Amino acid sequence: MGDNDTTIVRCDFDIATHVLSTKMAPEVIEYASRRLYRVVDLYKEKANKTELLGNFIYKVPLVVWGFSHGTENELIGPEIGSTVFDIGNAVWFNNKIVVIVACLTGRKLAPAMIDNGARVVFAYDDTLDIRVWSDTYEPLEGFKECITKPKLIYDGVKAKDVYEATIAEYNKWIEYWDEKDPVTADFLRHDRDCFKMYGSGESKITFSAYLLIGLTDIFAITYVVMWTILQVLRLTKPLWRKKR
Repeated sequence: MGDNDTTIVRCDFDIATHVLSTKMAPEVIEYASRRLYRVVDLYKEKANKTELLGNFIYKVPLVVWGFSHGTENELIGPEIGSTVFDIGNAVWFNNKIVVIVACLTGRKLAPAMIDNGARVVFAYDDTLDIRVWSDTYEPLEGFKECITKPKLIYDGVKAKDVYEATIAEYNKWIEYWDEKDPVTADFLRHDRDCFKMYGSGESKITFSAYLLIGLTDIFAITYVVMWTILQVLRLTKPLWRKKR
């Protein structure tokens, strides 16, 4: 519980959400896991308010991601008419860092979360457009790198620097696609311009005692293994002498 808990909500109920949940969200999950964060993955049918509330009560994650369709007021859930994040449960995000990968949520939902105590929210205040070609991974790679760039928050980077790094990532891929395919560059340019940060730019993760506990566990296990090896060597040493 605490600074090393993170929750990923990824809906998967149509082509667009499938791309988000299977091509982009796993990048965030892997990145956080490699840095010893305890990841709770609310995927498909688990992407709902009941699971989210239970997670917030028992795990109290600091960082929360949401991947789905969105409107000005909500992150849409997998069931018809359902939502996962919305104006009504914005108070749940008190003291959290939130990244919403969905259309329009920067208009009202993100500000509502800030008004209810969220530390910082990254969101898009217009449509999030992703260009995908069926016969190749390009240009999805560029969109993925830009959309998942806020994962830098797991490195203890300040929110304002995460935002600037994300804009820089968009600019890099815009320059790349301006030469190869200007239409793709325009899609990226649009997404860059509607990517916004709300709340305190000074917000960041401070590494908690969990990391120290994890390192302590590693040292303890290493000590036990080495001690066992030494004991085995000590007990078998007389046998070596007899063989000689």
